[in-house]
Amino acid sequence: MNMKPFPNADKRGVFLSNEQQMMPVWFPWMLVGGIVFIVLSFIGAKYKDKEYRNIQFLQDFISGSILIAFTGVLVPDVFPALSLPSGLPDFPSMSTDDVDLQVGPPRLAGR
Repeated sequence: MNMKPFPNADKRGVFLSNEQQMMPVWFPWMLVGGIVFIVLSFIGAKYKDKEYRNIQFLQDFISGSILIAFTGVLVPDVFPALSLPSGLPDFPSMSTDDVDLQVGPPRLAGR
C-alpha cells in the first residue's frame, strides 16, 4: 500500500539543534496559554471576591496548555513561529578576580 503524507499538513517547525527533532510551531505557545489562563482566572477570582487557592495555579496552567495544544493540532497556522534560543547564552570565562570576590556578610570572610 502506498502511503502519502497529507497534502495540507503543517510543514512548519523548529529543528532543535542537538537531536534535530522537529518541534511544532505551537509548542512554545503552550507556556503563554498557561500563563494567560492563570492571569485571567486570578482576575476573575478577585472580581467575584473568591479565594484563589494555590492548586488553581496548576489547574489553570494545565487547562491553558491543553487548549493551546488542541488549537495547535487542529489549526496550526494560528500561531506565529517564536524564535527561541537553542542553548544557554555564552557567558564570559571567569578570571581570577571573579574567584576572589567576597559575597555575603563581612563576618563570614575569615572562615
